[in-house]
Amino acid sequence: MFLQQESAHLMATLAGAALFKVIALSYVEKNHRKRFQKIGTVANLFIYPVKSCGVTEVTEADCTSVGLQFEGLTDRHWMIIDENMQVLTMKEAPRLTLIKCISFGDSIRLTAPGMTPLELSKNPDIRSHDRQVKIMCQQAIPIVHCGSQAESWISTFLQRPARIVYSCSDLGVRDVFDRKRKWPNSARKGDSTIFSYLTSYLVCTSASLNLINGQLTSPVSMVNFRPSIVVENTEPFDEDMWTEVKIGEHVLFHSVEPCRRCTITTIDPVTAKSRDDRQPLELLKSFRCRQPYGTAPIFGLYLSLDIAGHIRVGDPVLVLKADDSKFTFQSSSYF
Repeated sequence: MFLQQESAHLMATLAGAALFKVIALSYVEKNHRKRFQKIGTVANLFIYPVKSCGVTEVTEADCTSVGLQFEGLTDRHWMIIDENMQVLTMKEAPRLTLIKCISFGDSIRLTAPGMTPLELSKNPDIRSHDRQVKIMCQQAIPIVHCGSQAESWISTFLQRPARIVYSCSDLGVRDVFDRKRKWPNSARKGDSTIFSYLTSYLVCTSASLNLINGQLTSPVSMVNFRPSIVVENTEPFDEDMWTEVKIGEHVLFHSVEPCRRCTITTIDPVTAKSRDDRQPLELLKSFRCRQPYGTAPIFGLYLSLDIAGHIRVGDPVLVLKADDSKFTFQSSSYF
């Protein structure tokens, strides 16, 4: 009888706790929903399966902790290194942007001018004896080499010794929170990425690009900035104030820090040629620099994923905003 009473008491306690949790979560969700404001819709979704190579544009994708995923292709899970294990990006090898990547059954197919297509497994054998550890951004990440055929293909195209390597969550991830920065940011323990520079997501807005292109004699593409998510119908540079981003009904991100821009933005993604006028970088430098980020101008926002899910072009985008009074930029001579 005593055990029955204790059991009943325990069940009642657990039920009460569960009910309290449901009520509390419902209150938090309702309160949170009120604070979000719709600012636009998803205009584009971009995946770059091979770091610094061409873009794969999709109309829908799964948001995973390590990047957008579509038909088994996840953002920046392949990368190019040289014979000294140094990462090759568009800075060192602009021709990388001419390599196109598509999903092809169980493979990723790479095409490039003058080259026979190369097919790589979407799920390489990560038990390979050719597994090594690469230091990226002061952090260790295990990598698997994609074989001699891939090495010959990329070396021929770049006209220099190079290899294609692969990594994934099963091998290990880089924790953004542990990445050493010269300034504070909003990274949280467990924010993960593979080969991306900082976080697995970068958001930009069409309005910001349009404002930039309105000041240039020759416009640039959004792909010059290599975002994963593009939002339209916002005010220019409204993204500066976003602290949380919700897409659709469930997918939720938090901002980590703004994206500092470099000379990669001056490389035409179609021709792989750098612009002689160094645009849009020079224009951005004239009015998009702020402390504590030094002389590199700001365009776009790094995000980390909190709640996974599926998103589509046209989905509503809702945000929480910070106080805009803390954002100060130097004035522009272009306006």
